[in-house]
Amino acid sequence: MVTTALSLQSQASWKATLNLSFAERNNKTILTSKKHSGPLMVQKPFYPESNGCCHIYLIHPPGGIVGGDSLSLNAQLNNNSHALITTPAATKFYRSTGIQASQNQTITLKTNAILEWLPQETVYFNDTNANSTTRININSSNRFFAWEIQCLGLPAQKEYFISGQCRQKLEVWRDNKPILLEINRLIGGDELFDANWGLQGYKSVGTFVTTDRDTIINLEAINNVTLQFNDLSSSYTSFNGLFIVRAMSAYAEKIKDFFAALWKILRPQILQLESSTPRIWYT
Repeated sequence: MVTTALSLQSQASWKATLNLSFAERNNKTILTSKKHSGPLMVQKPFYPESNGCCHIYLIHPPGGIVGGDSLSLNAQLNNNSHALITTPAATKFYRSTGIQASQNQTITLKTNAILEWLPQETVYFNDTNANSTTRININSSNRFFAWEIQCLGLPAQKEYFISGQCRQKLEVWRDNKPILLEINRLIGGDELFDANWGLQGYKSVGTFVTTDRDTIINLEAINNVTLQFNDLSSSYTSFNGLFIVRAMSAYAEKIKDFFAALWKILRPQILQLESSTPRIWYT
């Protein structure tokens, strides 16, 4: 999930699982259980907010995901709990000789739980073979923010995604029924990358999702934020009780900055809380 250094495929594949459970205790969310197998873990929770929201950083010490690696996260937010989950750095899927690497993340919210799923971007190197799935299970009492940002290749180094493939899924289920199923299957060198009906030459894409069933989204504020980011292409819609923003840009950092700006605007509207940016984003 989180990467900081190159991992060699010649090494044995990593199989890792992480199970987390959160609960509300005296107006503070506690990490009540953390069980891991293999190199996927969290350190201590952080509490930068007075409301008791628990900030958690997901850590993958090997420094990258390569062919044959399999990472699995299962997190449960119990009644009235509130967790913000992020990563210290970008997730990187490295080149593969053909063996698939996978990452599966499932987060389940119980009554009145609040989730903020704000990972940094995922980078797919040229020649990767990757499968990444995030599923969020909610009910009608929940509020949440979630984003997923994909960078294809290393555009800053002019190393483009011309070979390999990645399959990325973002799912939201309410009361065991799907309300958002977004599936991207990207094959290196495909015409999709440059076509006007596709990515239009952009190298990074992202999706931002939040609940709007009981909130009137301030679209004027959204439009004002959008106008500040004229170096990307974006659109938004309301669908099945969700407010969804999609963006494309030359660089993933631009999308991350855009989504963070939207989050800062929408968090007070939806959660009645000012934004509290994770410190790890600045290190």
